[in-house]
Amino acid sequence: MLIQVKILIFATVWMLFRAIGSGLFLSLTFLGSPRSAPPEWIIAFLGDFMIGTSALFLAYLVWKKPSSFLWGILLAWNSVGIFDLIGALSLTFTTPYSPLPEIGLNEIGVRTVLSLNTIIQLIALTIMFRPQVKSYFNLGNHNSLK
Repeated sequence: MLIQVKILIFATVWMLFRAIGSGLFLSLTFLGSPRSAPPEWIIAFLGDFMIGTSALFLAYLVWKKPSSFLWGILLAWNSVGIFDLIGALSLTFTTPYSPLPEIGLNEIGVRTVLSLNTIIQLIALTIMFRPQVKSYFNLGNHNSLK
């Protein structure tokens, strides 16, 4: 298996952490905890949860059943994931939230995690356009427009 595909699988699985973290904070909100996030954060957490919960399934499909259809789904999934992360990052400036400072998640910690995830997802998106990766997903050179 190509190293680029392995990196793509790693980057996809990494997004599982988004489901874990957002699931915790959504649970705190649902339980009415004073540690819950402001209401403005709910949409960002829901986006993280949806991206994260689908990560393992998509990584498995990349590993076992690559196809051009899956490549398109990954393209959309990564694009939506990046859009959600950029929205959450901008939210840290408009509605700051410092959850669980005991484990280092103050405003800087939250911004660092969001930035790291954005970089990882941008790397995955960039890798997807490498010729070897496109070939792995059976995306041939369709030069019908010449």
